[in-house]
Amino acid sequence: LKFLFCCSMYVSRRALREQFDPREVRRRETYLLCQLQWGNSDRFWIHWVRNGHRHAEEYFLEEIFELRSSNFCDITWYLSWSPCADCCYSIQDFLERHPNVNIDIRVARLYLADDEETRNGLRDLASLQGVNHLASISPDYNYCWDTFTQRHVNYDFPPMDFEPAITRNSLMLDNILEVGTL
Repeated sequence: LKFLFCCSMYVSRRALREQFDPREVRRRETYLLCQLQWGNSDRFWIHWVRNGHRHAEEYFLEEIFELRSSNFCDITWYLSWSPCADCCYSIQDFLERHPNVNIDIRVARLYLADDEETRNGLRDLASLQGVNHLASISPDYNYCWDTFTQRHVNYDFPPMDFEPAITRNSLMLDNILEVGTL
């Protein structure tokens, strides 16, 4: 099984820059950076996975996430690609089974944005009560850089000016989601 389950909570700066570059459309790997917080705790847990033969979203929900009693859980996902239609429905099923879990999903790029099934999956997912945010990664790139990469590593890839691509991707996502509300 070619699936990377990270041994560290940090992703390399090179991977973050390459995989979350909203201008880059040739890359087909999905990186999932996760921040998870239980109850009213001030502490949060961070983790990341990358897909191989299995989608990162499904792998996280089925193999990594462990429900702890009835505590409320807030999860924030930073995805290099938006979920495919199947993953959208898997996330919906998961949230319906776990009403005490919220997932805030932020994406760098839209996967198969012209595919009607994917568009419907994104609309259905965005309308679900447990998903309180499905949007572009815009202001979060620097946050991901600071949170998910190891400091003091002598391999510097500073964030670039992604604003034009972020704006384009955000408008595309808004258009997909808006069509579902008309």
